[in-house]
Amino acid sequence: MTKPQGAPLPDKLPHDDYMSAVADHLAVYGITVTDGGASENDGLLDGWINIDPASASVDAWPHGVYLGWDQERGWLLIEQGGGRNVDPLDPTAVRTYSSPQQVACSTANALRGRLLTGPITNDGTWSWDSRPLEGAVKAWASDEYLDDLAAEAEGNDAA
Repeated sequence: MTKPQGAPLPDKLPHDDYMSAVADHLAVYGITVTDGGASENDGLLDGWINIDPASASVDAWPHGVYLGWDQERGWLLIEQGGGRNVDPLDPTAVRTYSSPQQVACSTANALRGRLLTGPITNDGTWSWDSRPLEGAVKAWASDEYLDDLAAEAEGNDAA
């Protein structure tokens, strides 16, 4: 489900914080993020995280690699330059709205040439509930997101 074209864009997209959280968790694995962002293209929410080539095995990713995400296909590893090979990120464990911890762990292994990690175990130090993100993306597609932002702005103006 995508948003109709021509709709106004808010300053903050529903997946901004999600993309940032994944980028932050990559650092736990020693992965250097060079840049990234969240955007909307033709009504589809997407995002990218560029990874420093030194963080990836040159044998596995000779041209470099970046992470891509969109609301329909989820997480992808996309080869820089070259043939632009696109691989789903760890299809045994990573889904469209997987925890930033899972995405980071699977990415770290993929950058080292191990494309399948499987689900990680939560040691109790973190929690992840994808429902707020999923709801915000669903609302975005139905224009409720803009209505919620407008109501929030009105509430802030009244305060």
